Amino acid sequence: MGKLLQGINGPFIGKVGTNVGYVWKNKPCVRTYRKEVHYPNTADQQRERDWFVSMVRFAAQARQALVLGVHKQAEVASMTEGNYFINKNKEYFQQSNEGLVIDYARLLLAAGPAADVVFHDAVFREHQTVSIDFDKNTLFSRASSDDKVYVFAYSPDLKRGMLVSPAERRKKNITFQLPEDWSGAEIHLYGFVVDREGRPSNSTYIGAGRVDHYSEGGNYIPLNKSWMDFVEMANQANLSTTSDQIAESLPSTSDEGSAHVETPPE
Repeated sequence: MGKLLQGINGPFIGKVGTNVGYVWKNKPCVRTYRKEVHYPNTADQQRERDWFVSMVRFAAQARQALVLGVHKQAEVASMTEGNYFINKNKEYFQQSNEGLVIDYARLLLAAGPAADVVFHDAVFREHQTVSIDFDKNTLFSRASSDDKVYVFAYSPDLKRGMLVSPAERRKKNITFQLPEDWSGAEIHLYGFVVDREGRPSNSTYIGAGRVDHYSEGGNYIPLNKSWMDFVEMANQANLSTTSDQIAESLPSTSDEGSAHVETPPE
């Protein structure tokens, strides 16, 4: 409800119809509410929103890693760590006809002068366990053995991230267990070092994998599938076959131990 300040012809404050009276810097002002708000949810606008939300979601999940990895740079740029991440990585979040495509291998989670390490391929074990070996980077002549080595895991399937407890540089290995509900989820792994002075190294993309799976021929195979396949093969085999019959089915060998092959007649 509006209130007259100086009679019927004077200024007013409050809402009168679609008009709102207010005072700004000791001056009476009037503004009008828009009757309709145009918010067309077109396909292009939705793609733009999805693009931005994907960056915000990743930055939110990586917040602990970003605080360690880009705090100083974000402070200099007068940004939060999340905004700094978005500013530096937005080109790696791209929209295509198939949907959002993220170039995980090029994302930057940490940047600094500390000596990094050389990460080896991650080894996926049962019970959501991941093990990663690392060695000294010979490009750096000096590094402290008690520097902390961190690994950040992100799952696009779950849209969740996790910074694991660090290992000291001298250990040359970091092994960690992910939550049970991560079993079967695809993950991307990043590593970086924080030295004793709190300075980070540049982050390294370690690679991708699937929890409780191993990779073979570009496919993810459950860790227990090899044994299951063996059992299934044994059940389907003719168990009455003797060892002599198996030996007879193998190619004969010469005295030197190489396989002997009969030459077919011309």
